[in-house]
Amino acid sequence: MGMIKLPQASLEFFYENSKEIFSSGELAEGKWNKKVSDWSCEYTSASHALAVNSNGAGLFTLLKILKHFKSKKRIFLQSNTMYGVSTIAKSSGLKLCDYVDCSLDYLMPSYKQVKNYLDNLDKPEECVFLLTHIGGWVNPDIELIAEICKNKGVSLIEDCAHSLGSTLKGKHTGLFGDAGVYSLYATKAIPVGEGGIILTNNDELNEIASKFIMYDRFEQKLDIGINLRMSEINALLSYSVLKETEAIIKNKYLIAEKYCDACNKVDLEYLDPKGNNQRSNLYKFILLSRSKDPDNTFKAIKTRTSQVYDYALGEDAEQITKRHICLPIWYNQPSNVTERVLKELRKVTF
Repeated sequence: MGMIKLPQASLEFFYENSKEIFSSGELAEGKWNKKVSDWSCEYTSASHALAVNSNGAGLFTLLKILKHFKSKKRIFLQSNTMYGVSTIAKSSGLKLCDYVDCSLDYLMPSYKQVKNYLDNLDKPEECVFLLTHIGGWVNPDIELIAEICKNKGVSLIEDCAHSLGSTLKGKHTGLFGDAGVYSLYATKAIPVGEGGIILTNNDELNEIASKFIMYDRFEQKLDIGINLRMSEINALLSYSVLKETEAIIKNKYLIAEKYCDACNKVDLEYLDPKGNNQRSNLYKFILLSRSKDPDNTFKAIKTRTSQVYDYALGEDAEQITKRHICLPIWYNQPSNVTERVLKELRKVTF
């Protein structure tokens, strides 16, 4: 946590505008929540965006709505995702069926794996697939996955906690399925501390969600709802950081380019942040090993951050947890950290 740094421009903008919130007394439901939503729509080309207090709050909102208003009964997840995704799924009241296995190529389920799961799923029209984009990359098969889900009547919700700013063929995550939710948590690619953003092109889903997160206290027609809004102070800080999204990502690419060059020189496999029509936000810089002894592959690399996940919720047939590590990469990372990693990469032998 101590390494998280925010752009100076974000801090200055926040300090300049925070006094206005206190002097106006508008501590909730003010202009900064709207600015977060407006920025999100403009940046991603989404039809709708809602600021909420966390990624989990946004996912819970969407799942609860699908259960209550769209008669969804069950949900399935991918095996390589955060434990909290399973608790959100269960908390929504949907029955958790099982997990789709993931491929080592991108640490996410391939179209083939999803299709195989759906072909063996009873009554898919009753189900929701909560798919997670991993490490800052968009699931490379998301277009095909979205299509097969639509054809089988499966609601596709995208967990975009890792992928604010990531695109596939220029399209942002959260817009391939029915809706998606970004995370602004302190360790994420665009760090704020807490917060989430629901994105959708579905007018009805947005209308219900916007009422759900404030109890529908004005029209009073929904019979479910919770206060999941973002406070104005949080919204101001969120907006202050969000408007520097491209600067944050650009800064991380300066580090990634050095890592890529070093990995290429020793034939070390990594996820290419610009390969296959991707533009990763570089939440993580991920190295892969397909050898019989991945520990040996990575033994020279001592300077690491945590793995994407060091556990699997379901089957891990391709041993993702053992076959990847992550190099440190964060905004304004000290040059001595980067140089230490580069020195270790030069020592890699097979």
